[in-house]
Amino acid sequence: QSTPQLFSKSALESDGARLFTHAVFEKFQEEYKCSTNTLTSRGFSESNNMELNTVKDALRNRNFIVQYNPGTLESSCTCRLFERRGVPCRHILWIYLGNGLEKIPELSFAKRWTKDALRDIKSNYKGCVGVGDMDIIDKKQIEMTKLWSEVHETMGVLIGREKEHVEDLCKLIKEFREKLLPLVSAMTKHQELEKLLGCATNSEIIILPPKISKNKGSGKRMMSNKAKVVACARKPKRMYNNCKQMAHHDKRNCLNPFVERPPQNVDDEEEEEEEEEEEEENEDDELEE
Repeated sequence: QSTPQLFSKSALESDGARLFTHAVFEKFQEEYKCSTNTLTSRGFSESNNMELNTVKDALRNRNFIVQYNPGTLESSCTCRLFERRGVPCRHILWIYLGNGLEKIPELSFAKRWTKDALRDIKSNYKGCVGVGDMDIIDKKQIEMTKLWSEVHETMGVLIGREKEHVEDLCKLIKEFREKLLPLVSAMTKHQELEKLLGCATNSEIIILPPKISKNKGSGKRMMSNKAKVVACARKPKRMYNNCKQMAHHDKRNCLNPFVERPPQNVDDEEEEEEEEEEEEENEDDELEE
């Protein structure tokens, strides 16, 4: 990767450009710029070989406490930026500049953000592990780790080389693999699975259909307008006293509400009103059903 553009001629910033990838260096450079412009000291004390520096951040208008060990170069800040991003914060960089450091200590950055992260990737039977996990693997896994590291470095050397070098390496790997084939166990995948599980597997696997479950409201659907009309047409027609017609409507939605009627007595009118009320009650009962 090419070297990104630097903000200053500081050795600390140059070390960050050499160390971090371009995307991470942009975040580091932003913190470095703020460390040279927006910070001031508000206090200093010592405790148990640790320097306690109170730093005021003008952009945030807050004070942060930075703990720094001059012997081990270990540092921490109350802003917790390093714990979140893996990059030293502006307050820690301000302490480094004040102490004249020219390189970023290894304890102040996460190795996964560096350009050399892939070179230090280790592998074992369970996957990839870091260098700090090497003391818990057995000797054979350590040798496998060294072999995996050699493969990575060899692939890096082959980039940009002649085609013949790549072909020679493929030929060597193929010849070595052919030598190992007689030593490999002839177990089938089924036998390897039984060995991994530690028990015999069933020769016949029966998969039953899932149980049918009905939730509340399942099996019902809303009727369309056409279905409502068809269902209404199937009902028998009734004589309505309001319009004196055989129909499916009632007094509220009657199409002929003003039909001339012969004069009637008061008793007849009361009986008619009672009949209409009974019809409406019957219709309501039918709708409820």
